[in-house]
Amino acid sequence: MTISQDNTPYRKEVTRQERRFLFSPTSDISLALRLRGQVSEEDLRSAVDKLLVSYPLFGVRLEWVDNDVHWSTTEGAAEVPVKVYPRESDSTWIEVLNKEHAIPLRPSKGPLTKFVLVKGNDVSELMIYCHHSISDGRSMEFALREVLLHLADPNREPPRFPEAPPMTPEIFPKGAAVGKVRASLIGRFNKNWEKERVLFDEEDLTNLWEAVWKNTEYGLEIIEFSQEETQQLIEISRSEGVTLNSTILVTFVKARHDAIGRDSDKMSVATTVDARKRLAVDCSEAVGFYAGGSFLDFNYREKKSLWDNVRAYHKDVENQLQGPKIFSVGADHFVLDQTLVDAIIIALAGDQVEPHQSRYEKISDFASKTDGLAVSFGERMMSNSPQLMSTNLGKLDIPDEIPSIQVERAFFAPSSAMGMEIVLGVATVNGRLTITLNYYEGYVDGKNIKSVRDRAEEILRGLIE
Repeated sequence: MTISQDNTPYRKEVTRQERRFLFSPTSDISLALRLRGQVSEEDLRSAVDKLLVSYPLFGVRLEWVDNDVHWSTTEGAAEVPVKVYPRESDSTWIEVLNKEHAIPLRPSKGPLTKFVLVKGNDVSELMIYCHHSISDGRSMEFALREVLLHLADPNREPPRFPEAPPMTPEIFPKGAAVGKVRASLIGRFNKNWEKERVLFDEEDLTNLWEAVWKNTEYGLEIIEFSQEETQQLIEISRSEGVTLNSTILVTFVKARHDAIGRDSDKMSVATTVDARKRLAVDCSEAVGFYAGGSFLDFNYREKKSLWDNVRAYHKDVENQLQGPKIFSVGADHFVLDQTLVDAIIIALAGDQVEPHQSRYEKISDFASKTDGLAVSFGERMMSNSPQLMSTNLGKLDIPDEIPSIQVERAFFAPSSAMGMEIVLGVATVNGRLTITLNYYEGYVDGKNIKSVRDRAEEILRGLIE
């Protein structure tokens, strides 16, 4: 059991925004570092244990009260595993990622975090794997930073960070709360749900998890840039008055149009952002879920240059990021009945549960009710999902090198909605930019994603030639 900083079991209330991910078998996120040098398994276990003193949230299980989840706690939680796999090639870590995804989450037992070392003779991948209900991408960065620092100095004392509040409406910036009209609309949905409510539990989740991962794999395409190429992309973006993030996102919009074609004039795009420094309270060192997002319909104008399009997008997204709209999706979940959110996931994927599974009759009957509120909500959610979403962690705040180990590259593999076409994970470490295209086989055509990846790489490399 992980002990908190005052030597008592760690305990924290689960927010409604964190709670919304619980029943999704595809809401796990990963951050992997490619390391050159030898990693001691014993030292890694010790480093992870020390990390959990600084950030006990990574060692929790979830606690049910009155048929719902209210608390995360280290009391009675299973140990955070450190798993080791032999490394066969540069892609072994992706195969391992799929194996770990397919293992059903047991929230009441925990943990909701795993560390995995894909170990080779000279090159290894060190990966942290978390459920989204306790972590975002930045939190995993903090965790890996602490692990590396403990590996660098086995005698280092775990640092103590001040307890930060969770991201709730109480610390949202002004104007981020749900308006009266929208609150009233969501209230009507909640009342309608009361008439047909079905509650789902951990056994239902296990059934769903097993079924979904029997029928899908985590697809991942990668674009890697050298230190020189990364710096060139940063400099040319700056010279055009935009960020590298805007350049990457609009490049993928164009690549999608070129490789697959246009579905309409406008493409729905989203950018997730770290909200820690946008809140009313400083949460800059906090772990947990502190993410917001920008959602735009963007029209790539073929008659204009790529840079004209990047500048148009950059202007729109900067205006949105300066306001409270990035909290709008999260704010909705503080009003919406969370058991309806559970049911939406069941409605979307419940038809995959098989007769031999323990909750087959319950889940399949529910998913087959096409006139139910959860089904209509799910269909609306799928149709409104962005076609392209990007999360850019930027330059990771972790050491590029520690004694006997060099950090060569980072691979960020964020979660995605089942039908979301392209989700970009972007991260830079040791001056090297890496872009991953993340999707779920069985829901999205992997050949199309590879075509988009190839075209995007061609465009980006063309910018710096």
